Amino acid sequence: MLRRRPQPRFSRLAAVVFTLAMAGVAALLVVPLVPSGAALREGESAPQTIQAAHGAQYESTELTEQARADAARAVPLSYLPPDPAVKQAQLVSFDRLVERVRIIRQRADLPATEQRLAELNAYFAAEKLQPASSLGPSLLLLDPAAFDAVALKSRNALRDIMDAELHTEDGAQAKIDEYLKKEPAAGTAAELAARTALTGLITLFVAPNSPVNDAATERARQEARDNVSPVIVTYTRGQVVVREGERLQPEDIEALHRTGVIDDGFNVADDAAGAAMSLGFAIFLGIFLYQFQPFERPAARRALLVGLAIAGVLVAVRFVLPEVLPDREGRYLAFAVPVAAAAMVTASFAGLPFAVVTAVAVGIFATFIGITEPGLAGASFSGTTHAHQLAVAYIAGGLAGALSVHRAERLSRYAVSAVAVAFATWSVLSIFWLLDETQTRESFGWLSLAAGINGLGAAVVTVGAHVVLSIPLGVTTRLQLLELAHGGHPLLRRLQEEAPGTYHHSMMVGALAERAANRIGADALAARVGAYYHDIGKLSQPGFYIENMLEGAPSPHDALAPAASAATIREHVTAGVELARKHRLPLLVRDFIPEHHGTRLVTFFYRRAVQAGGDVDPALFRYAGPRPQTKEAAIVMLGDSCEAVVRASGEPGRSRIDETVDGVFAERLAEGQLDECDITMRELQEVAASFKATLKAVYHPRIPYPDPVPAELAEIGQRDRLGRTSPPG
Repeated sequence: MLRRRPQPRFSRLAAVVFTLAMAGVAALLVVPLVPSGAALREGESAPQTIQAAHGAQYESTELTEQARADAARAVPLSYLPPDPAVKQAQLVSFDRLVERVRIIRQRADLPATEQRLAELNAYFAAEKLQPASSLGPSLLLLDPAAFDAVALKSRNALRDIMDAELHTEDGAQAKIDEYLKKEPAAGTAAELAARTALTGLITLFVAPNSPVNDAATERARQEARDNVSPVIVTYTRGQVVVREGERLQPEDIEALHRTGVIDDGFNVADDAAGAAMSLGFAIFLGIFLYQFQPFERPAARRALLVGLAIAGVLVAVRFVLPEVLPDREGRYLAFAVPVAAAAMVTASFAGLPFAVVTAVAVGIFATFIGITEPGLAGASFSGTTHAHQLAVAYIAGGLAGALSVHRAERLSRYAVSAVAVAFATWSVLSIFWLLDETQTRESFGWLSLAAGINGLGAAVVTVGAHVVLSIPLGVTTRLQLLELAHGGHPLLRRLQEEAPGTYHHSMMVGALAERAANRIGADALAARVGAYYHDIGKLSQPGFYIENMLEGAPSPHDALAPAASAATIREHVTAGVELARKHRLPLLVRDFIPEHHGTRLVTFFYRRAVQAGGDVDPALFRYAGPRPQTKEAAIVMLGDSCEAVVRASGEPGRSRIDETVDGVFAERLAEGQLDECDITMRELQEVAASFKATLKAVYHPRIPYPDPVPAELAEIGQRDRLGRTSPPG
């Protein structure tokens, strides 16, 4: 009999879409979207000492413009003659203030100095004047004659000072100071108050009165600019344009352009190399995906999750490496990036081989990102050894992480993975550190710290991917399976209470499936959990299944026609799927419910119907399927049948168990139930051997115990009498 090739879980179209998506993401990270050298920006520090790519002699636009700007700034400002209107306005404001002070001084309703001062301050605020704090008290405390004298003197001083050209506030203050120097020194308190009032009034109202003559100033500046000759700059090939760490000035950027360091256009060779590397990286992953089918169902969602993890890691590399390279101080910060997380997430949601491939591919591509950044090829590394070190460390960390988290069933495994990644990275860095002639103890400490951060970060990112990505994408994680395997799940508790026979059968099938899956390298946890829930549909009518019927009790099928009984039995599949959906069991677990029967007949009732005579339609007795799509589902189907048949045999001997298991396997193969999964004949032989060993251990013969001897009976009787005569306590 020819077996039909199982349908690939990851179709050719899906592989092409994955390849194109990864190629697009990768290309965005390494193919320049701006001209080469655009990452060198004014105001930033030069990443290294940069030399002229070729000789150049040119008129420096930047330096010429700077020289002309300096010449223009050296030209003094031109001013217009004093504006009489400004002087008149200030005198009017002065007179208004003096009059208000006189009124306040004469108001009988303000006997206290504090009240008058408050009134005066309110006036200052209303007029938007900002006098010195000593002006108000000085004006209020002067006697009337002294006040009038100060007011007159201040007005005359204001008029005289503002007759001159006052260009700026500083110029006005200079004129005030010049005037006050001519005033005699104050001897008495009254003279000091008068001088304070005079100074305050003049300072308050003297203002610039000669505005800038913009037109004349600009003409003079333009003449100065025109008199500056162009600045000619000459560079020879290899001459230093800018040194490492120097802040880039506009003239430096201009020189880098002129000497060929920065290309004004796109570098076709660099773009082609980046595109080819991106496409090769994506095709490598895509071909492996389609050829080896590493994803369980839902394959597309798992592929999306892994693709997001890979893309996220590469994006992080693209943004972090420009900030930490070149590492001339031996800080090893580039090795703290958790690149291993890509391989670890892949190992959690795909096969280990694909995780290994991912570790290598991502490690190489991450290094390629480093050596092509930032538009200066190789600028981040001082030699090829540094690039090799980055690639080997990334790959080693990824391999260690993938191996340590593959099929992890406890959170502690992720802690172990952090140590594994850190140790692998540290080992690689230590080897290269020993080869480096300039190594220091300080740099060794830095590399150890970077390795530790790498390991911890990779573990945290991997756990985060389980939480953040798996739930919205509907991808089942091993942690979810572990939770479902716990006996406290509501469905398992119901099964134990309402259908104890089915519960015991499910536990037995789970034990059979787990051991067999381990033996052939299948997913033992998925097989065990799938077996636990494969018959939950029997909760709808537990009494219709033989394992839940009491011995000697009448069967409800006795009153039903074979077709009706078969329909009832088949209903546990549809009821189970609905119950699993209601309790939000993952698709991975739900698939075991219809697949563990495949498209088989309800054999017992089908044969009874045939024996009863008449035309019998097999479709009425056949499960809807589908047939098992995975090795784990096939193992559960075989384990379900073998356990049921062996248990129905009463107390089978070892040879009888062997015959039963072989018969079940042969029957399923003959029915074609295993044609749609990728289990091999060699693996089936291993599964059969595992079933036989487990079933023989469970259904081994018991040794008959002899009857109790007289001494035992006497002891039992004595204890019984003592128990009856003991007082209640």
